[in-house]
Amino acid sequence: MRRTRRPRTSPRRMSSRARAAGIGFVTLALLAGCGSHLSESELAASQGALSVPTAVAAAPGATEGQAAAAVPGAVDPGAQVPVAGTGTGTAGKPVAAAGNAPGKTTTDTVKVPGTGATVPVPSGPRDEIVMCSFGNSSGVLGAVTGPAPVANAAWASYINAKGGLAGHRIRMIIADTGGAAANAQAIAQKCVEQEKAVAFFNEYSFGELDGAIPYLKAKGVPVIGSIGGAVSSDHSIMVFNPMNGADVGQAWGFVNTVASQTDKKKLGVLYCQEASTCAQQISTFSKLLPYKGLNIVYKAQVSLVQPDYTAQLLQAKNAGAEVMVLLMDSASVGRIARNAAQQNFTPILAGTYNLGIQATLDQGPIVNGLILASRTPAYSTSPLLKDYRDSMAKYQPGKVTGDVGAGAFVVGALLEKYASTFLAKQTVTSKDFLDLLYSLKDEKLGGLLPGITFAKSDDRTQTNRCIAPVRLENGAFVQRGGFVCAPDWKPGT
Repeated sequence: MRRTRRPRTSPRRMSSRARAAGIGFVTLALLAGCGSHLSESELAASQGALSVPTAVAAAPGATEGQAAAAVPGAVDPGAQVPVAGTGTGTAGKPVAAAGNAPGKTTTDTVKVPGTGATVPVPSGPRDEIVMCSFGNSSGVLGAVTGPAPVANAAWASYINAKGGLAGHRIRMIIADTGGAAANAQAIAQKCVEQEKAVAFFNEYSFGELDGAIPYLKAKGVPVIGSIGGAVSSDHSIMVFNPMNGADVGQAWGFVNTVASQTDKKKLGVLYCQEASTCAQQISTFSKLLPYKGLNIVYKAQVSLVQPDYTAQLLQAKNAGAEVMVLLMDSASVGRIARNAAQQNFTPILAGTYNLGIQATLDQGPIVNGLILASRTPAYSTSPLLKDYRDSMAKYQPGKVTGDVGAGAFVVGALLEKYASTFLAKQTVTSKDFLDLLYSLKDEKLGGLLPGITFAKSDDRTQTNRCIAPVRLENGAFVQRGGFVCAPDWKPGT
């Protein structure tokens, strides 16, 4: 894999807040270049000069310069660095280069002397739109979120290749929180105040989102799309997630996955201890029972890195479990399936959308029959998500795909559909995005969504309580019918 030369660091100009939080910017060479049939310069241009804030820790007693130098290739936001498609300028501030930047050309009018008539005069391309995304890309939870950041990058490439959003090039900044809420807040502030981001796109955090929400609410900057890993994403007026919600929606997702795809009633539950959302989701899910006769006969909290689950599976078998509901990752589900087979225990395995990922398919035939609650139509087979699959193959070849990646293209399709109405101006603000999002009424996006509306409230639990039932069949995720929704939900709620 070829590496691009990174710009020279200017450590003295790194902000004090960034130094305190241990956040620096590095170019996204690894995300952009490995294995692609496009050149790195073509990828950089298509993706709007992607960059990643990376958490670092300075050694005790290190100087300012030493702290910055701890990040290989760290970029000072004030330094002169290449800006894709526009030559060289200050990072985050594209240089006006007529005929060089893609996108529509805006038009002014001037009066013709002596006639009183006006004629159109091109005034150059529209300003770029800066978006940020952040989440946990570290450790075992980073494997769960893996499809999201690369899909965010692929969507930026895809939409820029089409001329951007209403003629605005998208520059996507992607950041790793390292699992820390404090880092999420620092990233949010750096993106808004230094990079001039006007929206956050398909965030992929777990509890870290909580650290950024107060700041984003104070600044009026929306978060558009979420993997639903933080329950708080359902409880903030600044988070606009069009897919199945992280709180009540996901709880109904567990119930409806089982109720819509099997007649079995006795549930065993294994849930992870690594993420607090696992326990929260089980608590909310349990309160909905006994819906359609479903009941939990066994429940245990386990580790995602546990080498063997035989003891828990034998207890579930003895309790009469017919379905094992798994709040786990793909690798642990593979071990659970193998451990169960070794004990001649053949329950139906059920999970939620995080298991809709290539890593689950990689577990092999042992997980055939796994049923899932997908937030989107089946990402690996649905014609509605062909753009996602094609864009990943073109711009992020070999990178992991999955439901939380497909979600980026659902969010992107939402913005693209209404861009000409709300974003067709020289400079786009956060308010323009808010106006776009609040204009949605019973939006279905041609089958990508069940019919969503965003309430002007911190309570977003009614936005979407629907899932697409999906089953793993012969190495592919296959949708089994249309959206299945909570009984108290209706389109446009």
